[in-house]
Amino acid sequence: MNRYNPFQSTSFSPERAWADTWHLWTVMVPRRSITGRLLWGKVWRRHDGRRWIYKKFIEYEPDDRG
Repeated sequence: MNRYNPFQSTSFSPERAWADTWHLWTVMVPRRSITGRLLWGKVWRRHDGRRWIYKKFIEYEPDDRG
């Protein structure tokens, strides 16, 4: 924290914090995943500073054992 401006943080930049976050994205044109497979539909996406990285989104289905 900067002693002259308590609202300014020197530990991270807002752009970098946003880029490190995975968010849900809908892909219409197939894209390559981290492992090289083609993905489309709902995927996880984040930016690594140079390009977008995609991961397969698997919906969670809770079982009815509850």
